[in-house]
Amino acid sequence: MILLRLFKNSRTAGGAGLIILSLVIFIKSFILSSGAGGVDGMVAYSDMPFYNLIFGAIHTTPIFNRIITLFLVWILCYMLIRISFRYVLLEFKSFMSATFFLLFSMALPETQHVSPALVGSIFYLFCFAILFDVHDKRPDTFSVFIAGIVLALGSMFYLKLIWFVPLIWISLATMRAVTWREILYPVVAYILLGLFLFTWYWAVLDDGTRFTSLIVENLSFEGSFESRHLSVYLYYGFSILLVILASIYKIVRFRSRKNVIQNIFLVMFYMFVGGGLFFLFIAKFNLASLVYIGFPVSFILSNYFHRKKNHWMHELVLWVIVGLLVFVQLMA
Repeated sequence: MILLRLFKNSRTAGGAGLIILSLVIFIKSFILSSGAGGVDGMVAYSDMPFYNLIFGAIHTTPIFNRIITLFLVWILCYMLIRISFRYVLLEFKSFMSATFFLLFSMALPETQHVSPALVGSIFYLFCFAILFDVHDKRPDTFSVFIAGIVLALGSMFYLKLIWFVPLIWISLATMRAVTWREILYPVVAYILLGLFLFTWYWAVLDDGTRFTSLIVENLSFEGSFESRHLSVYLYYGFSILLVILASIYKIVRFRSRKNVIQNIFLVMFYMFVGGGLFFLFIAKFNLASLVYIGFPVSFILSNYFHRKKNHWMHELVLWVIVGLLVFVQLMA
């Protein structure tokens, strides 16, 4: 049982395996980036001010773009591992949540470059990591306001994060009773964001029309479904089938966990539904937004592989996933 032993491991071997897996997934992108047409795969984003300021220039340097992407992905993997350890979401410590995140969210070439959705996902995940802590804090805690501020800061890179504000309310109500002030906190955070942007464009740059066009362009529902190679449908079809099986298994054993852990996994389910709706109707099939589905998927599958005792079957399933991943890398 090579793969299970490697990824159900919180020691050096597991960390090394995670790094090697990420490099293997990105190797095709690095090879393509080094060619003469490497810039063709880059998208020259014209987006939110913070994104343009920090990441705007790297879309003309493919290799550097891939390196930064890999670094951002490692940050997300570290955050997922810390969330898993802090709230004891798995039976024992391992890097499996980060492994499934990589396998689900970073398998396609279109996901392997810096994008507003990828950068914004760091703030999104940090926001919900804060919300997971509110269960043992008194009502009207400023943790909810801080979570709203974090999501609003992420919107300076990816404005479409504003559509996740209702998910904050639902998650908060799942963790514990919520007050009307806590419902208003995320709204206040976005009002402050709007005031900052309006003041910058209207008072500093003396161009209020740019503020209006910025909001309209970044909240527009652009994009459409594009046909993909059969390998992509096989890969994600098999992944979704695993998620369904893992969800059924989780529901059957749901009462065996502590209330706090149950609530966190229930929030994960809402994140999965919200991420799916976001991918279909808000991001309009933008593959970079798969990360918002990948976060809950990583914990749903990790929990299943940790608690289910049929090790040989799990080892076989992991090899099937790896085989389909190789197929996608060769064909997509």
